[in-house]
Amino acid sequence: MSDECARCGVVVPSGEWHPVKTVRDDEGRVEIYDFCGEACRSAWLAERNADD
Repeated sequence: MSDECARCGVVVPSGEWHPVKTVRDDEGRVEIYDFCGEACRSAWLAERNADD
């Protein structure tokens, strides 16, 4: 995990609730993505799905 939003790079305080998304990489390992808010999470998902 990171202390930065996976989409915009803003610092996400670790002591506060924030949205996350988990995905599995090609080897089956879980990757956790942190986001500063629901808007960044939704935009990240839309961008990721557009690449599929």
